Amino acid sequence: MKKLSLILACSASLFAASNSEISDFYSKSIKMQFPNAIVTVKDRQKVGDTGFESVIVSVSVDGQTQDQILFTKDNIIVPDIIDLKTRTSYAQEYEMKKFQEAREHFAKNAKPVVQKEKMVIAMGDKNKPTMYVFSDPECPFCREQLEQIKDELKNYQINYILTPVHGKSAFEKSALIYKESKKAKSDNEKIAILKKYYDPNIKSYPKVSDAELKQIFSLYEKYRALGLSATPIIIK
Repeated sequence: MKKLSLILACSASLFAASNSEISDFYSKSIKMQFPNAIVTVKDRQKVGDTGFESVIVSVSVDGQTQDQILFTKDNIIVPDIIDLKTRTSYAQEYEMKKFQEAREHFAKNAKPVVQKEKMVIAMGDKNKPTMYVFSDPECPFCREQLEQIKDELKNYQINYILTPVHGKSAFEKSALIYKESKKAKSDNEKIAILKKYYDPNIKSYPKVSDAELKQIFSLYEKYRALGLSATPIIIK
């Protein structure tokens, strides 16, 4: 991490909470659940003319790292600053920026891999530009994206790659979608299968074998290693 810049940021804010005060404060509560956690201050920036500083706290547990933003002024720490005039949440802006950067990072890493991917549900004209959709049958945003598929097929050849980020049932549904889509004879049949398992009101579905579940989990793990953290993600 940029240790020197952190020292300079701290000295520039003489009356704000120091890096060590912030990390010590969060360490006490986090280590109650994760004794091996390492909490560090990653970055500090002034927030316009608010008098506050944004502080990025990095929490590492067993090789997994997550960053969180907070704001400090004098001896006060708050989780967010909201500007009522502009209706801006500074914490939300940070999270959206981080989310977009993660998407772009994943798209860059995954693009050469998806072009060789065999576990796809392919639909549309192969002569059209290709779109890859990373999706989860239990993701509400993925359901919304699926509703647009017929319009998107007018301009793209679409390849669905099912990488669930929800629980076991999402993996089971994904396995069944792959299994049933192999027998589909048209795009409309594939879309019907997708919509059947994406339906939030689905009551029951066939049993899935351990081998089928393992296959979906391996697919998810492959793309998670490339930076997949949410769905839907579209690569064109």
